[in-house]
Amino acid sequence: MHILLISGSTREGSLNKSLLDAAEEEAHNLSHQTTSLPHQLASFPLFHSDLEADAAVQNQLSMLRQQIEAADVILISSPEYNGFHTPHLHNIFTWASRSAAGKSHSVLEGKVVGLLAAAPGPFGGVRMLPRLSSFAADHGCWVHPRYVAVGNMASKTNDDGQLTCSETRQKLRNLISQTCKMAEPVKITEPA
Repeated sequence: MHILLISGSTREGSLNKSLLDAAEEEAHNLSHQTTSLPHQLASFPLFHSDLEADAAVQNQLSMLRQQIEAADVILISSPEYNGFHTPHLHNIFTWASRSAAGKSHSVLEGKVVGLLAAAPGPFGGVRMLPRLSSFAADHGCWVHPRYVAVGNMASKTNDDGQLTCSETRQKLRNLISQTCKMAEPVKITEPA
């Protein structure tokens, strides 16, 4: 399986980027391929329909669509901002949800998504994750019903920001395995 990793945070030293890095390691341990959404594709201007005609934005949007189309599974890790996912992540979804010329639907429709969150406090983004799940589902994504929410994340990483908590790593492996199973094509036996 090919997994696209998307961070809801652009902050240097982000706890959610550390969690995604650990998820990437665990995905490789499970023999999956991964791609991280490049920073330039995560830095769209705030959506405005007048910008869609801009050639530079169209080129960036085309690359974003290609990244999403190539993925079997999308793993998203986002911090919680006042109970919601980040405006940055919302903007990525808004741009990606725009149908390409000649297409009747967006590249997000039918994508299988797994959700993660990390926070310095004890709750790990648990208020935000159901809202992000609903938001992704509203865009046509199939969202795995279980999340990985990591509270007190800073205490579970070393000085380099690498996840050291074996329990959290096991939860990541479980979510990756289950989400990838959701993305496997369903084989329907034709009646004789």
